[in-house]
Amino acid sequence: MLYGYARVSTDEQDLKRQTKELIDYGVLKENIREEKESAKTFQKREVYKKLIEECQAGDKIVCTSLDRFSRNVTATMKEIEELEQKGITVIFLKEQIDTSQAGISKLILSIFSWVAEQERTRLLERQAQGYKALKRNNQGKMISKNGKPIGKQPLQLNNKQIELLEKYKKNELDIT
Repeated sequence: MLYGYARVSTDEQDLKRQTKELIDYGVLKENIREEKESAKTFQKREVYKKLIEECQAGDKIVCTSLDRFSRNVTATMKEIEELEQKGITVIFLKEQIDTSQAGISKLILSIFSWVAEQERTRLLERQAQGYKALKRNNQGKMISKNGKPIGKQPLQLNNKQIELLEKYKKNELDIT
C-alpha cells in the first residue's frame, strides 16, 4: 500500500501543496495522513503514530521532503531503521531518496537529515536574533515594526460588557 504523510509545524500553515504533490506522485487522497505538529521529535506526532500502526510489511510512506518527516539526524535514522525492520520503506520526493535502495540511500539520507537539522537550528537562531533586535515598550513587551505590541493583548471589554459588570458588582443584574 502507498501512503502519504504531509506535515507542517503550526496551525497557520497550509498542507495543500504537500497533499497535491503526494496525489501527483500517485498516492490516493484517502491514503494521505496530514499532521500539524513540530518536526523535532516523533513522540508528539499522533497522526504519524497511527499511520505506522496501520502500515504493514511492503507498504511505502511518501513524504514531499525530508524536512517534513524530521529535522533531527539521530531521530530520522532511528525511525528509518525501525521502519525498515517492519518492512516499511519511505520515499522522499524532493531529495529523490527511496529507503528500499540499500547502501547509498542511507548515506544520502544522513547527509540530508544533517542539513535539515542545521536549517532548523539556523531558523531558531535567526528567530531569536529577530526578537532580540525588536524594541520593547515600558512593560517589556516586544514592539513590531508597525509599532504594535507582539503577543497576546490584554482583553478589551466593550461598553455593554462594562455596563453589565457594573450592574453585577452592584447586585443589580437580573440573570433569571
